[in-house]
Amino acid sequence: MHQLFWLSVLFCTTFPIASGGVNEPQAVFNIPNAERNTNDEQASEKWYKFNSTIKRVAVIGAGPAGLQAAATFIKHNFTVRLFDRAPGPGGNWLYSDEVPVREPYPDAPAVEERWIPEELPASKYYNDGDKGLTLDSRWREHWQPRSIWNTLHTNSPAVITELPDAPYPPDHSWVISAHTIGAHVRAYASIHNLNANDKSSVHSYSTRVEKLSKGPDGNGWRLILKQLKKLEEPDRLKATWWTEDFDAVFVAPGPYTSPHVPEIDGLLQWSEVRDVEDASRFSVYHSRVYRRPDRYTGKNILVIGVGTSGSEIARDIAPVANKIYASHKEYADWDTLHPFQRRSFRRFPDETEFIPKISHFEPLSSLDNGIKDGKIVLVNGTVLEEIDEIILATGYKRSNPFHLSVLNETFGVEAVEAPPFDVFTGPALKYVHWTGHFIPDPTLAFSTVRPWTAGQYQYYGQAKVWEGTAHLPNEAELWAQYNSSRYNNFRGLFGTGPSEAIVRQYVTWLNNESLENGGRLVSPWPVQNWEVFAYYANQEWEQGYLSKENFTRFENIPDNQWTQKDIWDISVFEDEFW
Repeated sequence: MHQLFWLSVLFCTTFPIASGGVNEPQAVFNIPNAERNTNDEQASEKWYKFNSTIKRVAVIGAGPAGLQAAATFIKHNFTVRLFDRAPGPGGNWLYSDEVPVREPYPDAPAVEERWIPEELPASKYYNDGDKGLTLDSRWREHWQPRSIWNTLHTNSPAVITELPDAPYPPDHSWVISAHTIGAHVRAYASIHNLNANDKSSVHSYSTRVEKLSKGPDGNGWRLILKQLKKLEEPDRLKATWWTEDFDAVFVAPGPYTSPHVPEIDGLLQWSEVRDVEDASRFSVYHSRVYRRPDRYTGKNILVIGVGTSGSEIARDIAPVANKIYASHKEYADWDTLHPFQRRSFRRFPDETEFIPKISHFEPLSSLDNGIKDGKIVLVNGTVLEEIDEIILATGYKRSNPFHLSVLNETFGVEAVEAPPFDVFTGPALKYVHWTGHFIPDPTLAFSTVRPWTAGQYQYYGQAKVWEGTAHLPNEAELWAQYNSSRYNNFRGLFGTGPSEAIVRQYVTWLNNESLENGGRLVSPWPVQNWEVFAYYANQEWEQGYLSKENFTRFENIPDNQWTQKDIWDISVFEDEFW
């Protein structure tokens, strides 16, 4: 009865359809007809029609999004295979004292070709020192340890950082630690028999998807996979390559995979300098390798970037460091910053000295004596000296390697247009419908919403579309929606108009499809959680930023009346605000 009540309310809800205003996309994409794979039969149909029945589904990524998607697809009787390059589930919340291999200076290209044996399946053994690489570096390059550090705590409350079926303990702390979230995600995986130690044919960990392409006959998808396994006797690694074919593929690799290294004159030379106390470490490095504060005792540290990573790492090392400098880009005035950005400034320890952007790094006379004797010139002409180490808290760029390879190789579409406003710096997820389906071929789908909150709706919708209990509009309408400002508004910091709009859109669509074609009904995000979240945001973010009315007032405001405050997307802050 509760669900039906909500359904009747939502059917009466008017969604904002107005165009223009501050939420207008930066780019509207129009693919030439030849690239749309549209045919007369498809155009005449009201709904998109798949060429064949979908039975086998691959899920790439075992973080909060991939795990939920895999569990949902299994529940809908698909044969599922879950792949993740890490040795276990958790995605970005899988903590390890291991650190990623050295980030490239300058940034690496968006898509890098990986070596694949000519004939598959194939296997290869690696000994320590082969081609100048240690077994440890090969292992870390393969699974890419995540970017979280030992004392990291989330800046979102449990009420919006919780997967279904695995509630947090009732006495959990107000601000959740990364270790608690990691355990929570692993608990969800275990409940659904998706953990690394569960005996299951579904998951394959330590397995990296090297390539995603259309099947040999032009239907379905083929994955080229590489699994790396540690062997104890003798001490070496075994790599195995093979292929698997699927009817559909879901992609959820997560955003924090490609660290951003800024282009600053002289940085390349400085990045080559080893730490004088530990030759295995460098004096300049990205924040993703930070784990613990011990090594910063008595040192002068320059943090480049004042976003979340910069401020929280500075807080962690402040008790032991001698001096902390924080370099940041210029901003118009304090009031133009988003509360999250102001929060980051306030979170820096009091002893931090804020400095402007860096003009250039003066050339070093030697690479053998650290960087302490080097000179860093700021844009105001000031010269900074006596720096022991530099942490680049400069964010990440979205690489979307599977998306780009499919566009470039399969559909011949060059990903060169400017990205929409709601993605990380780097190539955007182009030609993806608001449901997450890739418009040129909806048997490919992506996670495009916040997995903790709207994820349950998106993955259920994708399962229903692939099983036939929900429909996508025909291709012409898919493109019309893609180019509509209404559907491009569906993204935003939780509690803003776009984040509310996408949930309501999903609930209305899913329930209408279930009534007509079968399937369970869904409810909106629990109303009682609004007040909890609003209280948290006012305590931990900024007083007066959110109230319960933040959620309800958008019921009566069309999108052309939303302001910049309404459409801020937290996902861009770390990348644009350093």
